[in-house]
Order: sequence, then C-alpha cells, then structure tokens
Amino acid sequence: MTTGDGVELSAAVPDGPEDRQVFRLAQLTLLLEVAGEEQAPIRSVDRLGFYDFFSANPFVVLSGDDRRDVADRLTLRLAGFSDRQLSYASTGQRFASRRRRLQHDLSLLVAYGLVTIESGSYELTMIGGALAERLTSVYADAYREAARVVLKRLKRLSDNNLKKNAEEWLGKSWLLIDVLDDVAETTPGIAGRRESASRG
Repeated sequence: MTTGDGVELSAAVPDGPEDRQVFRLAQLTLLLEVAGEEQAPIRSVDRLGFYDFFSANPFVVLSGDDRRDVADRLTLRLAGFSDRQLSYASTGQRFASRRRRLQHDLSLLVAYGLVTIESGSYELTMIGGALAERLTSVYADAYREAARVVLKRLKRLSDNNLKKNAEEWLGKSWLLIDVLDDVAETTPGIAGRRESASRG
C-alpha cells in the first residue's frame, strides 16, 4: 500500500500468543500445575518440551480411532480445541520454534521463584502454585483439560518411547535441531554427575 506521498506502508504482522513471553510463562505454570495433580514428574527439559507442545496441540497425539481417542477428542472439542488448528504450519517446525524458547522461559520461572527442582524434577513452588490457581481464563481451563489428556497418555512412556512417538507425530523435520544435546545442562542431576566425572 502506498500513501499519496509515495511512501510505502505495510500492515503489521500480528504476533501469535506463543510469541508473547508472558503467555508462554503462564502456560508452563499451568502445565506444571497439572503435572503435579497427575503425579507426572518432569525430570528433563526434553520431556517438558514434549509435554508443553503436545498440551498446546493435543490432537497431534490422538492418532487412532479407538474408544479412548474418540472420548479424548470429544473432551478436547468441548474444551474449545480444534483439530484444524495446525493446518497453517508444519507441526515439526512449530515444535522446533517452541523448543528453542523453552529453556529461557524455564530459567525465568526459576529466577522468579515460581519453579524449583525437587526430588530431581521440576515442580511449582508455593508461590507458583498460588499463581496457577489464579489463572482462571477460559483458555486456562481449556489448556488444563488438554494437559490432563496428554499427560495421562504420555507420563508412563519411557524417554525412548516418548521420543519415538514424537518422531511419528512431528515428522522428521523437528530433528533438524538437537533436542537432546543441550538438555544435560538443565536436567536435574545430570550436570552434577558430569562435573563429578570430569573431576574424577
């Protein structure tokens, strides 16, 4: 579009919710709240990344037509999720983009005193739990419902099986980034073991 003075104008490209840090931090807080309720310990950034992405895009993990899939689809639709929400972008690319921001977002939650590492897993502090309880929007309630569906399905999977399933759901494009190489630096217990080994 051009003005009368010959100056070209272009419309601003709207940011999606996931581009806003406050939104992502609130979403992680909700996920950790549900993880506590579902007794699904999160012991690595890698697992947190899978839980985080699939809770926001829950239809990705519903690949079959058995009774459980049908029931979970209904639950998600009633909560307000649409199985067409991923049509505008590659699932793998969206996961890669989200995963790159995750460690920074998690470090902020720890710095703010909302998340701590207890018994080798990431958990909400008392302050974090109180904050999560105050998140009562329509989307927050829908996200909690989606996180419950996802965590009930994924929490019993080993790390290897979770990664294999993720490869099927996301496609090979997400492997363009290394989701495991940098996990050791922010995974409870691993960094300490590496440091001890190097000293030995």
